[in-house]
Amino acid sequence: MSGCKQNIPKPESFNVEASESGKAAQSDKTKDASIRHIVHGKDIFIECFVPNISFSGANKAIERGKIVVYVDGQLKGEFHTAAFVMKNLSKGVHHVKIDVVKLNNKSHGLSKEFYVTIL
Repeated sequence: MSGCKQNIPKPESFNVEASESGKAAQSDKTKDASIRHIVHGKDIFIECFVPNISFSGANKAIERGKIVVYVDGQLKGEFHTAAFVMKNLSKGVHHVKIDVVKLNNKSHGLSKEFYVTIL
């Protein structure tokens, strides 16, 4: 028997475009941002690349932020790293929403919603 270990799917990506009505600084912040995910078994690997936002606080010269994740409409966690794993999702189809927010929970204007199927 063989599995799909050799044929792991490439992550989906989401490119964010800045709004014309936003400030120039906001435009720079969201330019070239991406949120990607890979489903592996019961886990979702999530990676967020957002220029000019620090999730860990290591770079004091740029604005801080955090990632808030909802699964099926329920808050599943707040993350202070650009990459993380949502573990042990139950079998079935799940709606996932990822928001990049400021530390005071105000939006940075970056969000992604997608569905995953856990077998």
